[in-house]
Amino acid sequence: MKSNNRVRLIWIFCLATAGASSAHAQMQSREEFVCTSGSVKRVVTIFNGTSADGKRESGGCRVDYTRDGATKTVWTSKTDYAYCVAKAVLLVTKLTESNFTCKPESIERPDAIEPPDPTPAPRH
Repeated sequence: MKSNNRVRLIWIFCLATAGASSAHAQMQSREEFVCTSGSVKRVVTIFNGTSADGKRESGGCRVDYTRDGATKTVWTSKTDYAYCVAKAVLLVTKLTESNFTCKPESIERPDAIEPPDPTPAPRH
């Protein structure tokens, strides 16, 4: 793959994950790359602040890879989100070099979004 395409892919990924490292991390969001080649689909998912067993960790992360309907955790870190991002980018780069087209998506867990406060604001 040309260097220009690799830089573009990394830039897209940085834009997709920019908001996730702060506000979305508190909601245990995940970042995904959905990669397709014809009818074949692969998904690379980065969970921010979540261990493999789903428990909240400060600064931790994991990378899951879904292939042929089976998902495996391929990398984890207890403290370094950047490690997971770098590993995910490498995997997505390999997929694009194998003629996959990958698109980033940000996904928030619906149960992590807090409902609005039902108490009305005091009037002055």
